[in-house]
Amino acid sequence: MKKSSFRRRRWATGTVALMLGLAPLAAPPPAGAAPVRADVAAAVHDQLSRGGRAPFWVLLEDRPALPRSGSTPAAVHRALTRRAATTQAGLHTLLTARNAEFEPFWIANAIRVTGDRELLDEIARRPEVARIAAEPSAPAVSARAARAADVPPPVDGVEWNLHRIGADRAWRESGTRGEGIVVANIDSGVLGGHPSLAATYRGRHSSGAVQHDYHWYDPTGVCAGPCDVDGHGTHVMGLEAGRATDGGTEIGVAPGARWIAAVKGSEPAEALRAAQWMLAPTDAAGENPRPDLAPDVVNISWYLSRGGQELFGDILDAWVAAGIFPVVAAGNNGDGGRCSTNTWPASFESAYAVGNTTEADVVSPESSRGPTADGRTTPDISAPGTAIRSSFIGPEFALRDGTSQAAPQVAGAVALLWSAVPELDGDVAATRKLLDDTARDIDDTTCGGTAADNSVAGEGLLDIPAALRAAPKSKVGALSGTAVPDAAIQLSGPKLKNLTADADGRFTLARMVPGSYTYTARAFGYRDATGTVTIEPDGTTTLPIALQPVPGATVSGVVRSAEGPVAGATVTVQGTAARARTGSDGRYRLTLPTGGSYRLTAESPGRCADQAEQRVEVTADTTLDIDLPARTDLGGYGHTCTRPVTGYQAGTTRLDLSGSAGEVAEIRLPFPVKVYDTSSTTAWISTNGALSVAGPVPPPFFDVLLPLPDSSLPTAAIMPFYSVLNVDDAAGVYTTIGADQVVVEWRNVEVLRPLNRTAEGRISVSLVLRPDGSFTVNYRDVTPNWYVRGGNALIGLQNADGTDVFAYGNLERVVEDGLGFTIRPPAA
Repeated sequence: MKKSSFRRRRWATGTVALMLGLAPLAAPPPAGAAPVRADVAAAVHDQLSRGGRAPFWVLLEDRPALPRSGSTPAAVHRALTRRAATTQAGLHTLLTARNAEFEPFWIANAIRVTGDRELLDEIARRPEVARIAAEPSAPAVSARAARAADVPPPVDGVEWNLHRIGADRAWRESGTRGEGIVVANIDSGVLGGHPSLAATYRGRHSSGAVQHDYHWYDPTGVCAGPCDVDGHGTHVMGLEAGRATDGGTEIGVAPGARWIAAVKGSEPAEALRAAQWMLAPTDAAGENPRPDLAPDVVNISWYLSRGGQELFGDILDAWVAAGIFPVVAAGNNGDGGRCSTNTWPASFESAYAVGNTTEADVVSPESSRGPTADGRTTPDISAPGTAIRSSFIGPEFALRDGTSQAAPQVAGAVALLWSAVPELDGDVAATRKLLDDTARDIDDTTCGGTAADNSVAGEGLLDIPAALRAAPKSKVGALSGTAVPDAAIQLSGPKLKNLTADADGRFTLARMVPGSYTYTARAFGYRDATGTVTIEPDGTTTLPIALQPVPGATVSGVVRSAEGPVAGATVTVQGTAARARTGSDGRYRLTLPTGGSYRLTAESPGRCADQAEQRVEVTADTTLDIDLPARTDLGGYGHTCTRPVTGYQAGTTRLDLSGSAGEVAEIRLPFPVKVYDTSSTTAWISTNGALSVAGPVPPPFFDVLLPLPDSSLPTAAIMPFYSVLNVDDAAGVYTTIGADQVVVEWRNVEVLRPLNRTAEGRISVSLVLRPDGSFTVNYRDVTPNWYVRGGNALIGLQNADGTDVFAYGNLERVVEDGLGFTIRPPAA
């Protein structure tokens, strides 16, 4: 088969230029300039010929020497970092002496430099420099929303796309769902608290505490833990490893796998940092790399429109050498079926590129096609990518089209194969051949190739059960053991495996390559334990691990907010599983090892106080009180939030409002109501759960909300529950207008799922306005559902131009039956 045995390729300078349709990369230096040795991209000459400084990439002559394919991440990391340290030393010295801005990378043996023409020429004359490339384009995605009407129904509780590739049959036939495998993506991020993904995040402990070291990386520095302001990465991860929730349908191919993630960012250097982190994850400070914690499979659902070929080619080569399977979306540039629309990095031979098929098992017109400039067929394989439902932000689930949706299903398929057939684990070449050989042919030769292997669908449609049936049938063993809750157990032998004990201290892996393993068990508050264990074929080996506690001391105190002691607050210890909850008096108690320095984080169960961090040195029993700061506006206007002034108040006069189209009624107020700096004696009330003093409230655009602030959303508005609501015959919007307060009530309204408008449950919301500018919100009759609890709702208030907001709930599940709060302006 064409791609079953792939080789590592180095792109010649001229080849890269030809493939991209660019001018030759080596442009002559200006007249009178000193001769240079290295090839310099024309784009770099052009940028610096205009004067000033610009970023460029210095690629060293001595390219990374990789161990053989299927080596361990540790061996690859060691080889690459040693090579970079040796070959980059002279350049580091030069750049430091010139006070230049630069960032070295070991995974591609390259340095990103920002400098002027003089520095460029000096670097280009150095003998260790092979080439100087221009800054690549920013990583881009182009998935689009799908129409609800286009989505085929689930089959027996499994989304149609998983049924089509046989994921459900593979679960039944193999008895595994991806256990023992770690999947990853480099994308817009992942919503770590999503119900379909929270339980399988590798950084989550059984106590609910989270540890982000080695499991989450955001090179942009925006999020300390898994977050996603776009939704793309959350959708992708759901397809890799999402689980069914609340009796819903299965969305993920490998729901038994665990996941980690990195953010691609908006700059190419950020994507490169994320890719480097995947081979050797680090702690939150970017230190102490642990290549032994590298994932098994990485999904890339984005592309580069310009540049970066050699950089990202080296990355994929390094992953493959380390036994990490790289799955890459082919791209969505098909433009109605146009050939040679392949994108980077999917076009590398070391990438496993995935095209997008529809329900009819034909390739989508938007899916990128081959052949490549050197005549290879691409993509490698195809999977369903049209009208795909998966996890999202705002709405709990959303529909998307694109190769971004097809690729993660192949990543999940690799996880299933490696879990069910552990001898394949880390063998990228053998796994590619297995997937290629068992794919169902899609006969489309419009872009070249054969019925069995063409540049439209590649080898054909992914067929996971067929791959499992064709996989090697060697004997396997099982491991079952006990330690302490949340203990991390690493086994090194025929394969490298990382297991985590559950809340009862139990751990298990049903399928392992037999042989002798060395194990190390670690848990916070205990001494490490090491030993050996032999996994016997056709049986279960039992491994009891006795971890000994280290000396500890008590840290206790009171968590307070501006209103006094906070009951039900959570106190966690960063980087550990330690966790405590305050009692009715606000007191907490933790036992921590002595001789250490710890950072404690306290978080209120309500939203009127922000979390607080405090460091403590533990040498003996210690008292540490923690004060939570008041939540306030994004822009510092001065709004604050407290417990409700009044309980739930019902309206008495029903307004002429109904339906789900966002109808608005105008009312006169007995006193001016002020929202930020906008004041009015007229208010506009919407069926969508908002009140504005600046004009009619628009309904959510296409039902999909984005987090506040957003100038396209209601402005100069109070939003007790702004969402997609329906005021039917069983519901109503009511007011009571008095001299000292105005009550607006949305009573028993339906909360609708975005796009398909199905009813998810009901809620009643009471808003009380006062002359001093404060207002109280209360909730009752809350159906316990993602949408009803606020997963697609905005709760708070926003200023007139949509630049400042006080957000109590920003597309978050914060509403519970009986919840109430009062928001006050600075002078109230």
